Formats: sequence, structure tokens, C-alpha cells
Amino acid sequence: MPRFRYEAVTNTGTSVTNTEEADSRADLVANLKVRGYWPTMIEQSEASPDDSKKNASSSSIDSNTSNPVITAGTLRSQLAQLTVKKVKPAEVEFFTYQMATLVNSHIPLVRSLDITLSQINNVQLQHIIEQIKYDVEHGSTLADALSQHPKQFSDLYVSMIRAGEASGVLGEVMSRLAEFAERQRNLTNEVISALFYPLILMVMSVSAIAVLMVFVVPKFTAMFETMGGNALPGATQVLISIADFTSSYWWAVLGGGVISILLGRQFSKTADGERFFDRLKLRLPIFGKVFSNFAIVRFTRTMATLLENGVVLVPALNVAKDTVGNRIYSDAITKASEQIEGGSTLAHELDGSGVFPDMVVHMISIGEESGSPEQMLGKLSDYYDVEVRKTLERVTGSLGPLVILVMGLVIGFIAVAMILPIFEASSMIGG
Repeated sequence: MPRFRYEAVTNTGTSVTNTEEADSRADLVANLKVRGYWPTMIEQSEASPDDSKKNASSSSIDSNTSNPVITAGTLRSQLAQLTVKKVKPAEVEFFTYQMATLVNSHIPLVRSLDITLSQINNVQLQHIIEQIKYDVEHGSTLADALSQHPKQFSDLYVSMIRAGEASGVLGEVMSRLAEFAERQRNLTNEVISALFYPLILMVMSVSAIAVLMVFVVPKFTAMFETMGGNALPGATQVLISIADFTSSYWWAVLGGGVISILLGRQFSKTADGERFFDRLKLRLPIFGKVFSNFAIVRFTRTMATLLENGVVLVPALNVAKDTVGNRIYSDAITKASEQIEGGSTLAHELDGSGVFPDMVVHMISIGEESGSPEQMLGKLSDYYDVEVRKTLERVTGSLGPLVILVMGLVIGFIAVAMILPIFEASSMIGG
């Protein structure tokens, strides 16, 4: 039986830390709540003494045998782990829509979870919902049950559910959550779709130029050598030098590119690297505005959704900073949250950050003065949502022809550099 270490708070407010054996984390939560303990942290620790003895005896038996014993159950569990599907955000969105419909129809929560469970096809999500249902049946709130699965249900999700349960409008909150997730997913898909076509053009352009430089140009080089290096035009000499370098040191170019990508990925995982690349994204000449507006849409929409559902400003900021997808904006929000706890206003702190546009600052300031910042944040999210779409249309409309133009110029230069010596040789023969 596994052993768990837990920290809990009693009904009198006393903190308790202990270890205890239980069949599962859910069983431990249920047992603690029966005794009046409300767990704040649970983690699995070392195996129990009985398990240790069993493991020790099994190890001694295995050591006396030449081949380890693999049971059918072990094989089934390993195969199940290999074939299990990850839970996609769209599946969580579908689950939320179903729950919103059922809860708004005044069906009890446990019954709603049971009905939703029968509609889910993903095995892993089924197990998660079963665990959530078990926790709720044994006295846990829905928010606490969801918080045990942070990979599937974010802090934003849990915070809104907790606010909905506290205010008695859980069904309405789940409807807003589903709508929020759908809009976020649609916007993300539009950004990816808009950037996909220019990216394909760039890959095709680089591939075509690489083929010309590695395979086509060297075949002309042997013919041009008979003309003498000094007799060739300057453009042809430059092209031949580039082709010779590419043919001779392609492995160095390829290896250097791969190493640079790997080092860049490793650096981007650090705090300084993440800030560097996120700042670079915002300064890109064409895509910088897209990344900036996208972060603002996520921030304003998340804040509007949280505040509308009763979440306090500072906790809402702490949730929103993890949803913007850009470290520069996240740092600005974190600093604003710290200053607001000291008595400052959100508009004043965002203005001082230097990353939020004046329009965002002014509208939030008006919202704070009128006592309804969530309304202004909602209007801002709608406005910048439209701005992102318009910017993507302009980028898609201009970047494609731009890539084609650059590709045409490069290939045109290669063609001219190859044909020019032939024309000069023909004119000399004709003269």
C-alpha cells in the first residue's frame, strides 16, 4: 500500500503534517475529511514497510533466477501506457460544454459527471473524470477535485470554477469557460494557419536555392574553368565561390545550423533565454505586432472572464500572467500585481511597464474609475481580437508575394550569373 505525506488544516485552523498509508490519493482525501482535516498538499513518499519487505523478498527471489518474470498484467499495463491518448484541449472544451448544459438543466453535479463520463471516448480523460466524480462524491468541491489534475485543468479553469461554486452560478461559469476556450483555440488556429503558407514558401525557396547551388552550379563550373578565372564576370565568380564553399563544407553549414538550433532551444528554456526570445518576437518587423496583440488579447480576455465571475483582482492577475504566452508581458503583470497589493492601481502599473499600449491603459483606467474594469477589459479583448485577425490578413497578403519576390531575385541572379559568360563567349567567337 502506498504511503503519502500530507499537510492539512483542521476545523480550528491548526496546521497538521503527517504521513499515512492509503489505497490512493482520493481515499486519503476522503479519510482526512471524515476526520475534519482539509488537505492543502499531498505527495506520495516512500513505500510502506510492508511493501519494502515484499519488494525485498521479491528481489531476493528474482536474484536467484536467471530470467525476470514478466506477468500478463504487467504487459497489459505497459501496452496500455503506450497506446493511451493524451487529453487534447478540445476534449476538455467538449467536457466543459457538456457539463455546462447539464448543470444549467439543474441536474445534480455527480449525476452530470456520470452522464458526461459516458460521452467521453478518450480513456485517459475517462479515468480523470472518474477520479473527479469520486472526489466530489466523498465531499470534495469540484474546484478542489479539478485542481488535482493541473495538466488538464489550468489555474484559470480552477479559479473560475471555484468562484462559480462560491457564488452559486456554476453552470453559467462553465458556459463562459467553454466559450472562452473555444475563442482562444480559434484564435490560435488562425495564427498558425496564417503563418503556415509563408513558412511553406520559405522552405520551398531555400530548398530550391540549395539544389541549384549544390547540384546545378558545379556542373557549369567545369565548363567555365576553361575560360580562365579572370575572364569570368564578377557575378559569376561570386556565385562559383559560394557554390564551391557550399559543396565542400555543406556538412559544416548543416552541422552549425543544427548545433545553433539545439543551443538556442536549450537557452530558451532558461529565464533569461525566454525573455530574450520573447523580446525578439515583439521586435520583429512584420510579426512583432501579431505577437504583441495576441498577448494582449489573452490577458484582457482572461482578466475579463475572471473578474466577471467574482475572482479578486490580484489572484486574477496571478492567473492571467501564465496565459499571455510572452515572458515580457508576464513580468510586467507580475510586477503590477505586487504593486497593487501595496495600494497602486492596475492602469498606473501597466502604464509604467512600457509594454501595454496607451489605449489599454486608458480604458482600464476608465473601468477602474467607474467600478467595472471587467467591462472595459471585455471590450479591449474584442477590439484586439479583431486587430489580430486584420493584422494576420495583411501579413498573409503581403508576406507570400514578398517571399516569392525574394526567391525570384535570387534565382534570377543565379540564372544571369550562369548565362552571362556564355553570351560573352559567343560574342567573342562571333567577333
